[in-house]
Amino acid sequence: MVNAILGGMNPRHILSSGLAAMPVNANGMPFDMSHIYASGNVAADMLANVTAEATGRVLATRLYNMTEDKGMKDFLSFLIARDTLHQQQWLAAIEEMGGLNASLPIPNSFPQEHEAQEHAYYCLNTSLDKPLPEGRWSNGPAYDGRGQFSARQQPEILGDEPLLGNARPGSGAQSEQIDGITPPKP
Repeated sequence: MVNAILGGMNPRHILSSGLAAMPVNANGMPFDMSHIYASGNVAADMLANVTAEATGRVLATRLYNMTEDKGMKDFLSFLIARDTLHQQQWLAAIEEMGGLNASLPIPNSFPQEHEAQEHAYYCLNTSLDKPLPEGRWSNGPAYDGRGQFSARQQPEILGDEPLLGNARPGSGAQSEQIDGITPPKP
């Protein structure tokens, strides 16, 4: 029994339930529905489903490549095929709603004139020591056909420096934070 547990089983499974069925995943995390993504927006949920199926398919292909057991390979091959189907189903549901172009941006019900559209199509380089890599996502027409991708190597500062109040006494902060004294710069 100990050899079986240490040879691949979850020790908590025998300790907590005596090998009875437990409502947990393979890592011992309880099924609490936290893995369910429901935004209330069908297009957003369908894209999340495509991503979830893609992630599941990646895991199944990794497991497939790790085993030599024919039965396990057959089972994983079935799961990989089902993930393919599910990805295609969710994409077909988006197509029934007019396709990605009609669905984007999500939500498409938000009035575009209320969006600060001047910030909608440029990519910011947040690296301080190297230029932004170039790609389809940073140069050329946007996927939705409504803008042009561009890149900004040095983002402009759009806001003011925040003025934070002093820390309150008894908060565990440094004396300088409580008294509002700015430490000298090195």
